[in-house]
Amino acid sequence: MSNFKRKLEQYEKIFQAFGPGVSHCQVNRLATLLHVSERHVQTLLKAMRAQGWIEWQASSGRSKKAQLTCLVEPIEACYRYAQIQADAGDIEQVFSTLSFNNRNVGSELQAFLSRANQSAQNAVYIPFHREIEELHPQRVLRRTERFLVMQICQRLTSVQSGKICGDLAYHWQPNQDATLWQFQIRNGVQFHSGRTLEPQDIAHCLNSLSQNKTWRRCYQHIDEVSVSAGNVIVVKLNQPDWHLPRSLARAEASIFEHSSTERLIGSGAFSVDIFSCKMLRLSRNSAYSHNTPILNRAELWVYPEWAQNKACAQNHICVKLPEKTITVSGDDQSSQRNFGATFLKVQNPALSNALREFTVEDTSECQTLFKQLSAPGESYVNVKYGHYLTTKDAAFCSIIDENNAFASWLSFFHRFPFEELTLPVEMLETIEQGLASIRHEPNSELAMNELLALRHWLNDSGIVVELKQEGFNLKVSEKIHGAQVNGFGWCELDKLWISHL
Repeated sequence: MSNFKRKLEQYEKIFQAFGPGVSHCQVNRLATLLHVSERHVQTLLKAMRAQGWIEWQASSGRSKKAQLTCLVEPIEACYRYAQIQADAGDIEQVFSTLSFNNRNVGSELQAFLSRANQSAQNAVYIPFHREIEELHPQRVLRRTERFLVMQICQRLTSVQSGKICGDLAYHWQPNQDATLWQFQIRNGVQFHSGRTLEPQDIAHCLNSLSQNKTWRRCYQHIDEVSVSAGNVIVVKLNQPDWHLPRSLARAEASIFEHSSTERLIGSGAFSVDIFSCKMLRLSRNSAYSHNTPILNRAELWVYPEWAQNKACAQNHICVKLPEKTITVSGDDQSSQRNFGATFLKVQNPALSNALREFTVEDTSECQTLFKQLSAPGESYVNVKYGHYLTTKDAAFCSIIDENNAFASWLSFFHRFPFEELTLPVEMLETIEQGLASIRHEPNSELAMNELLALRHWLNDSGIVVELKQEGFNLKVSEKIHGAQVNGFGWCELDKLWISHL
């Protein structure tokens, strides 16, 4: 096939955009994707059909969508053609083919030579009930999307077993009143694109976060994030915050490459290889600055028909389907609390039932709670998880622990618009003063006690009523080892390994 490598590169763009299986698209979208004319798209489609890579069923009418079916993985198409070249003794062409889309020839040659042993490939599969939303760290609110961001990106810090640890930063310290923080940054960290992660990238992300409409209520005390000599990030605050390093371990504080518009590029343990409506593939980042994962990849496959039966507490990671599984929960680790979700009713307790209009989070649990606990005649509107700013008179919502329960509750109390509930001024002042006092407390244990006291006061006052807690459980294949349920209801993918014995 003439110009095989170029056509293979174009096919991979199509595969990355539409994934395996059946999709629907227009010729003009493919032309935009491939940066070619619509006429040339037809030539490419004909060539790809001849290779057995795709099926294409056109529809009459310019605005009609055709049916596109990707039949083979791009790398598998590459290996098939490389095998033909190898059998013919044309090794130079093998090297050229394996380097398509700027791949490392040495790494791909190893994979090509060992491909016969596919049964031992280290990959896990995640069956899921809905399409994954855009993975932008400062926009995602749902727990699975935030979990995936945590696997793809790094942050200045991380929280492990309740303790703050380094991630991109390996040392940090505040000034005397915690209004100025300095973070010493690792050298040589690389984005998945191959570009070196610079301190300026961190400053850009965190300055953007402090102005973000979703998160600015949590980070508006950040006046400026700048870079000083020696790979040091300087965070200047307009009020004391002794717990900033814990907040900066959250998903929205992830560091990512702003220049990418197609998919999320971070520097974490896994990179995004394919992101389509049916499948998300995460591949191992061999240049990861911490321990490189054992898994080669993790794939999330979407099964929309599972939506009706989806339970908040249950997720699944497997090697194949069907298979024997075991259930892992937070209770299985004696040193770790049982992570989960807390479901809440937030309201003005003095407001008459007859006047209240609720916003109800679009999770099945919150929908059920509203039906069970609402008074006759009370109306409601659905809102997406975490979209508190559309709150009416009251709300049914939830909080996910996210490995960092202190910061999760603190974030919720900052983000929720209590002023929209028409609470008495003294109650609003108590909430505001309580949050400020927590940030001003240097001792982390005392700060956590103050947060717990604020929770109890809000619950006893009838403002934030904690309705129930639900622990997370995770089903995993018997062959998968290293799985510990985290605060997202999943587990850290870079800790997993598969027994092939």
